Amino acid sequence: MLRYFTVILLLAIAPIGFCKGGISADTIDSIAFHTGGFFMYADGWGNPNGCTRSTAIVLQDSDVNYDKAYAMLLAAYMSGKKVSGYSDYCVEFDGQTYNMIRGFKYLTVR
Repeated sequence: MLRYFTVILLLAIAPIGFCKGGISADTIDSIAFHTGGFFMYADGWGNPNGCTRSTAIVLQDSDVNYDKAYAMLLAAYMSGKKVSGYSDYCVEFDGQTYNMIRGFKYLTVR
């Protein structure tokens, strides 16, 4: 019985462990502020976490480097540069899930 429980538990958490990855480089089409974060929209971003909204990523206002990352992303938007980064998981806003981008891990402007 314990063996079956262990197998079921491992199968249940396996998708969580594999849901993360790079957000491919793309130019930001539009931006918005919503409660809890800075939202960026583009059609070409990947969806490494399988979130319901694949055309938007979110920099959460609770991110350790929010102020620096926000400034960099806003400059990228205004200059038409491409942005790429890393996402660990989906975050939920208004019933939709979005890829959360990290302000301190692999965030680049090209």
